Amino acid sequence: MGDIVVKGLGKAYTRYASRWSRLADWLAPRAIPRGERRWVLREVDFAIWSGETVGLIGLNGAGKSTLLKLIAGAARPTEGAAWVQGRIAAVLELGLGFHPDFTGRENAVLALQLQGFDPSKITRLLPEVEQFAEIGDYFDQPLKVYSTGMQARLAFAVATAERPDALIVDEALSVGDAYFQHKSFERIRQFGAAGTTLLLVSHDKHAILSLCRRALLLDHGRLIMDGDPEGVFDYYNALMAADKAGQIQQRVGVNGGTRTDSGSGEARIESIDLYDTDGRPITVVDVGQAVEVRFAVAVHDDIDGLVLGCGIKDRFGQMMFGTNSFYTGQALTSARRGERLSFRVRFDANLGVGTYSIHASLVRERSHVEKNYHWIDRGFVFEVVNLSKTEFVGLAWNEMRFEIERPGEPPLPEDAPLIVGDIGCRWGFAEPFVGIGADPRFVAYGFDPDPDECARLTERYATLAPGRVTLVPLPLAGRPGRRTLYLTREPACASLLPPDPVLTAQYPALDCARLTETRDIDVRTLADWAGEAGLKRFDYLKLDTQGSELEILRGAGGLLDGTRCIDVEVEFNPIYRGQPLFADIDQFLRSRGFVLWKLTNLVHYSHKDGSNAILGEVAVCHDDAHRHTYPLRGGQLFWADARYIRADVLTARPPDHPQRRRDEALFAALGAADIIAHAARPLTPDLAGETS
Repeated sequence: MGDIVVKGLGKAYTRYASRWSRLADWLAPRAIPRGERRWVLREVDFAIWSGETVGLIGLNGAGKSTLLKLIAGAARPTEGAAWVQGRIAAVLELGLGFHPDFTGRENAVLALQLQGFDPSKITRLLPEVEQFAEIGDYFDQPLKVYSTGMQARLAFAVATAERPDALIVDEALSVGDAYFQHKSFERIRQFGAAGTTLLLVSHDKHAILSLCRRALLLDHGRLIMDGDPEGVFDYYNALMAADKAGQIQQRVGVNGGTRTDSGSGEARIESIDLYDTDGRPITVVDVGQAVEVRFAVAVHDDIDGLVLGCGIKDRFGQMMFGTNSFYTGQALTSARRGERLSFRVRFDANLGVGTYSIHASLVRERSHVEKNYHWIDRGFVFEVVNLSKTEFVGLAWNEMRFEIERPGEPPLPEDAPLIVGDIGCRWGFAEPFVGIGADPRFVAYGFDPDPDECARLTERYATLAPGRVTLVPLPLAGRPGRRTLYLTREPACASLLPPDPVLTAQYPALDCARLTETRDIDVRTLADWAGEAGLKRFDYLKLDTQGSELEILRGAGGLLDGTRCIDVEVEFNPIYRGQPLFADIDQFLRSRGFVLWKLTNLVHYSHKDGSNAILGEVAVCHDDAHRHTYPLRGGQLFWADARYIRADVLTARPPDHPQRRRDEALFAALGAADIIAHAARPLTPDLAGETS
């Protein structure tokens, strides 16, 4: 039930020279025609099968509303026929079939009677109509006092009071308020999921693409296209351009999507390519990754204005974001025949996981309607994957910060274990915490992907600190799954990111990071491992994982809420491809309540035979009374060690406060007397209340 079949459908209206000609034609319809026939629809054929959701689009005057009236039975065809199997409901022109002097309730009863419902069913359906329409006391007032939005609410509520076999909706919903549009479209989705055949007319591309898996395009009364909604809408957009005749081409790409080209051709886009920030061509992009789109443009005729447009669409063809060089103030006032232009558009791919395409256009002013030189939809298709961000849903990436407060929650007791974690612990790490004279409260965990190194360290600490150090032979990442481990000449330089071969070849000090082989491994998140191990926090974390530090921190989740200090290697220039830099880690940790305390071990590398010799002396003034100097060496700054502490570590607390005593033990083991001194400063009146 719900099939809609249209065969050879046509509708014509006759224009008469006078009313007497109309009367004569009515009295003798088979005589010589006395008027001029004007065809609104002609030779329309299609079928919509039960359960399909189909959009109908076209320019104003294309015949869409007439077609719907013929299908719904509100008008009679001049030729051909339309059949609907089962009960059909239609939301067409506002007020169609309603009487302005009747109340909303009376009009609802009349409309339900015309749909064939018996009195008992109408009585049962009326409360549902009143509730869904949400027009309050107006339900019992005359329709002539209704706004257009209220009429739309009533019409839709009546037409959908009971799920029909087929539902036809015209642009009538576009006049309603945003709340009711969302409510109506949700009911349409529910009907579609339950098996109702849907035929929806709208100029709203988002509505068609989100609801429909097929679209029909009418132009001058004829059906000119029947296919996937994105391809049909792209063709429709091309039709709206002024110079469109014979210049619209569509072809199916290797990925199954339809690419649409249109335009008058005075200038054309010859290629569209996507690159990472190192200039490498890519088709797979990490969430939030900085990318660059390059357009090669050939100018075939002198033109007095040239604007490049660039947009990103999702797999349904919905525009995620787009702009053009007119709005950025970079429009070219002229372009000359024979010129070859190169455009580069840079942006961060703050997109959700999925398939996207690049739209491009060359136009004269703001849009292609005035002058369309070249318009391309689905010009380049790429994939977005999540390699470095927390898990999320949706079509856009935007970091959210959760702050959880538990008023009155007691602090950890002073004798609770102090838990240390070292990720990338090769060569040993635990001596400051479990060595001779160390605080007995410390418990340490070391992580390294090399099982042999973990076995060696396990044997080492079994004698030094039995039961207090655990080695975990586990590679950590931002999300669980299968990853490639890039092994290098120096095992400590192995990484989940590929090393840059240019750097390893041209910087002697980086020869240790030269790639030797790859290996597929299973990775997990720190939060997943801790959940199985029963750990709820790390008081201290150290990370040195050759580029994956940020994603490991993201994968730690709530473990960081109790962390007091994090030591992390940060990069200022990437050694590994796709490696997050200092600014990325700094932004993330600040969003989690940490502040940067200091940078140490700043490492510079020189190109080829460049010198690392001392070039001079640099002075750092901490304040008027303190001046520190250190040698300035040659070479480019690549990495350093950054220490972050939770902001409330610096909050003055009474000497007997449990958290202060725990912080003192931690920072004493780390040799950070300056932090202990800062936190131990006397309370001031402004800080006296900050003792929690």
